[in-house]
Amino acid sequence: MATNRFPVEDGSTRTGRGVNVRVFIYVIGLHVFAGFAMLLFFLSQRGQ
Repeated sequence: MATNRFPVEDGSTRTGRGVNVRVFIYVIGLHVFAGFAMLLFFLSQRGQ
């Protein structure tokens, strides 16, 4: 008579919508930051 009082999280359930939105925001933010850094490198090479 085994009861499942404490379900085990095995990763088969879907993640929450908030997690997906947060990952999307982080990815977009990282690309914006990388683009800004590339722009700074481009402008510094142009100024020499």
